[in-house]
Amino acid sequence: MRQYQRLLEKYGFPGRDEYDIPDSSLTFPDGAHYRMEVSGIDSLQEMEALANEKVKRNVPVHRVICMSAGTHLLSFQELRDLSQIGHDGHIELIVIPGPRANFDIGSHAHSDWGKYSGIRVRGTDNILFLLQDIMRCIEAGIKGFLLYGEDVLFLFHKMRLSGDLPKDLVFKLSYTSGVSNPVGAKLVQDLGADSINPVTDLTLPMLSGLRKVTTVSMDIVVASFENLGSFNRFWETPEIVRVSSPCYLKQELQPSVENAKTKVKYCEIIREIIEMSRPNLKFSEQNATDLRISKG
Repeated sequence: MRQYQRLLEKYGFPGRDEYDIPDSSLTFPDGAHYRMEVSGIDSLQEMEALANEKVKRNVPVHRVICMSAGTHLLSFQELRDLSQIGHDGHIELIVIPGPRANFDIGSHAHSDWGKYSGIRVRGTDNILFLLQDIMRCIEAGIKGFLLYGEDVLFLFHKMRLSGDLPKDLVFKLSYTSGVSNPVGAKLVQDLGADSINPVTDLTLPMLSGLRKVTTVSMDIVVASFENLGSFNRFWETPEIVRVSSPCYLKQELQPSVENAKTKVKYCEIIREIIEMSRPNLKFSEQNATDLRISKG
């Protein structure tokens, strides 16, 4: 067994999961160890409710993943309004643009076996449509995008490096791409992901293994609805932050105006748990300067 572990180590990867779960030595640029991320914000009404609730509770919400049905279903004025809410609340918006397989006319993604293929973009025309929708969002002032495949991440990162896309964009790869080990995490980082969204059920030794070979932030789901396993890891968050820093603590709950408020309350509870258990772990302020805030 040890000879095979050494073979993995030869190529820069841990020989086993990190069972000693060491402290991460990395932080965000502001020196903080963790931030809050909320998913499932799918309307302007939900976004407004979240922004108001975070002011009411005085709890930072640093990043919001929004419009899971696709930004192509919003008018340009609605995109501008969304951008304005993010700007005013100093929230980094990560929107979900354009076509992908589960919204396409093909049936493969909906078949029993097709579900294992992920929901990547199908065909070249759809890559073109996706790029077109991203450009529309950029024009509306939005800077962050959730992508559903390593293929388009590779392409759009090359465009960003060359200047064909703005250099201050944020690209995040969905957990549906299946990043679940250090090799996959390193690959995604090298392809241009600005944060890594691993699958939702990794243990602390597994997360520590991912952190050992990466430097970008990790986005760890700590509460989920039924489609993702219906779990709550609030009490694990101090240890998750300790081994995964810098990380976003992420909620995946069903979209609704009322749930938008609940998600902010959960951010408050998570912060309280971490501060009670590990007060040495630093929480980012809302105005962290490295967040890619949309234009007002």
